[in-house]
Amino acid sequence: MNRFFYYLILVNLITNIITPVPRILLQESKNGAVTSLIIAFIVGLFLTYVVATFFNKFPGKGLPELLKEYTPKWFSYPTLFYMSIMWYVAGLLTLITFTFLLLRYLTPQMSIYIVLTSFLLIAAYGVLMKTRSVLDSTEIILFLFIPIIVFLLIEAYRSPELNWDFVKVAMMHVNHLPGYNAFTASLYAFIGVANLVIFNRNFSMKQKFGLKQLMLIGATGAFILFTTYFIPIGFIGFDSIKDIIYPWISTTDSIRMRLGVIERVIYLFLISFLAIALASVIIHWHIAVQLFGSIIHIKRLNWKEKNLTHYLFVIIFLIVGVKLTTYLTEYQLIRYSIFFFNTLPILYALLLISMVAVKRGAKS
Repeated sequence: MNRFFYYLILVNLITNIITPVPRILLQESKNGAVTSLIIAFIVGLFLTYVVATFFNKFPGKGLPELLKEYTPKWFSYPTLFYMSIMWYVAGLLTLITFTFLLLRYLTPQMSIYIVLTSFLLIAAYGVLMKTRSVLDSTEIILFLFIPIIVFLLIEAYRSPELNWDFVKVAMMHVNHLPGYNAFTASLYAFIGVANLVIFNRNFSMKQKFGLKQLMLIGATGAFILFTTYFIPIGFIGFDSIKDIIYPWISTTDSIRMRLGVIERVIYLFLISFLAIALASVIIHWHIAVQLFGSIIHIKRLNWKEKNLTHYLFVIIFLIVGVKLTTYLTEYQLIRYSIFFFNTLPILYALLLISMVAVKRGAKS
């Protein structure tokens, strides 16, 4: 499979660590979080295989082109509009979460508007790039920061502060029934494959995707899901972990590099995940802009033989982003994130229905 395909999945898996997902899972630690992780892993792998196999049959085409070609407007337009909203919100949650993290731990004396504006200007530039350029930028970010993140995770597993007895206690709750909140939050880790709705345009040839490729994705996903949930418990404890807003920040702040230039790992963690989070926001918002642009085209917004409809979408994205980031509290963010994650099965169901409709249309 094309290497960019794995990048899309990997960015979403890594970003999963600094979204509200760990907080939601740890809140459900005594209510079926472990079982939910297992079920979400199985469902996520299945959806990854189905979506990847589908788009592999239509090389060089995104979902908007396929829906317009093989389905009626009454189905394609509402579907694309709903998906564009979901992708925008996905990027918005990452943006707000990391803005709060930076203000609390890295730049507490700085104005929220300065931090937010800096983040948004870079994101806006990235969103308006060509799809291929977005993929190339993602590749550069991953090559620069993945080694640091891998190093930090190794340090976490090697740390003497990691108490595996707490992890074993958490595993003992595997006999509980799964919870819907924990299941949908865990499923979010595997939504990266759905980014093919737009990025498949850049995969102009059929790719090899079989058991080996699926096993590679499964192994990576299982490791990150295990790390996301169990490592904070190992550092902080099973009983008190659910009361912590940012469990991974507390976890990384417990790790020390005694012989390193930077002793506190938290600074490396924030800087590395800032880059990955930025890539995630750009990917999600780029998809949202492309999906909106496939159904909304304002002919009056022409300037020097160039249509500016996409610029209008980005301006709206930025305005809504500023308003919500300055309005929401951290607890409200968690609550709204739960609501967003709970709607993910609807998104996947609509995507599967769209794929079935396209296949039937293509056959006829």
